[in-house]
Amino acid sequence: MEENRKIKIAIIDDAKLTLMGWIEYFKENPEIEIVGTALNKEAFLKLCTEKQDLLDVLILDKNIDGKTQFDDFSFIEEIRTRFPKQKIIVYTWDYHASHITFLKEKKIDGYLPGNSDPKIMYAAIKSVVIDKPYFLNNIKTKNADKSTYDSGYEFDTGFIKHVSNLTPAENKVATLLAHDMQTRQIANKLEMSVKSIEKHISSIYIHLNISAKQVHARSEFNRYYGSYFREKYSALL
Repeated sequence: MEENRKIKIAIIDDAKLTLMGWIEYFKENPEIEIVGTALNKEAFLKLCTEKQDLLDVLILDKNIDGKTQFDDFSFIEEIRTRFPKQKIIVYTWDYHASHITFLKEKKIDGYLPGNSDPKIMYAAIKSVVIDKPYFLNNIKTKNADKSTYDSGYEFDTGFIKHVSNLTPAENKVATLLAHDMQTRQIANKLEMSVKSIEKHISSIYIHLNISAKQVHARSEFNRYYGSYFREKYSALL
């Protein structure tokens, strides 16, 4: 980045007061310029698309629109894919070590607890624009590699990796499996052959590290993944 040029940022947070706080803090900073802010994902995508050539850093609140953990990370991945040249900093109130690992793998540049002092955000911005990742890893994260959320499934980086490998068709089949539908019922529902469904189920088990040969394969699937698919893809039914 050119010396003496202001660092241009965009921020998304669905809490209006938080956005106003960022604006108030950075308006006095001669090194930072807020190009725009957004309260929802659609507005943020529009903002970043229109101002893409101007923006240096995109700052995201991880929890937007009250969706699930997986929706949060899907949106972050979408931003990373659509805006590969911009630096990305994520902040969140449910700060976990497992999130850090996953976001690093996705080439996110910085990650902060939501209650960080604004000076920490400024330090993170200054760091990432010179290609130096900024990830706080304090005492809160040391024992947080796995956490159980309200949906009943365990969230960790391994889980994320496994489910993200499924194709859209496999997600549909997995959702119907999670609702205890039998192979022929799934085939009828999706208007596919039984053989095709069996191939999808086999592929699903491989991606999720479940041995299809074991007697209780479906029980294992439902134990570890059933609640996730029932929650995330219920609209498919």
